[in-house]
Formats: sequence, structure tokens, C-alpha cells
Amino acid sequence: MRYMLLHKTNDNLEAGNPPDPEMLARADAVLEEMRQAGILLVAEGLMPSSRGAQIKFPAPGEPRVIDGPFAETKELVAGVSIIRVDSKQEAVQWALRFAEADPNTPIDILELAD
Repeated sequence: MRYMLLHKTNDNLEAGNPPDPEMLARADAVLEEMRQAGILLVAEGLMPSSRGAQIKFPAPGEPRVIDGPFAETKELVAGVSIIRVDSKQEAVQWALRFAEADPNTPIDILELAD
């Protein structure tokens, strides 16, 4: 099973500031553990939403492109990891390792369709 771990952003990262170096080192250590375990498929950080865009549909069938930044930072993602594990419980255990590295950042755990 493949799972996507969505690491949420915060106001500091959305402002374009780099992550805390100590937290980043702890998160990198977790990624290295994942690599060593052979479960890490992808790990990428994302730029602030000011560098992105959204497509919304204010009226049916009429897409509207909105340039960032976006107001609701709690819904935005700062990074993504994709792992291959045997169960949801195993995905949760790895996500908890990230939570130890940065206890203030929520992580969504979503199973990918095959």
C-alpha cells in the first residue's frame, strides 16, 4: 500500500522563511530512516503558496485561476512524502516519527489509489 504524508505549512514558511535548521535536521533523519527501511518513494518540500495558483469554479463550468498567496495556511501543504508500507498503522507509525521531529506541524495520512 502507498500512503501520502502531507506535511502542513505554517505562517513562517508561507512568509518564505526557511524552516528551523534543527527541526529540518530531525526531519531529514526520519527521511533517512525511511530510505534505509526501503519504504520511501518520494519526499519533496513545496514553495510558499505565493508561488502557486488555484483553480476554482465560481459558476458551473467556468474555471477561474487565482494566484497565491492563499489565506488559509492551515489547509496548505509544505511538503509531501510518499511511502510504501504494509498497513495504515505502519504509515501512522512513520508519520508519528515526523511528529516527533516537528510536534507543531499537522500531518495528513492518505492512502493512494492503485
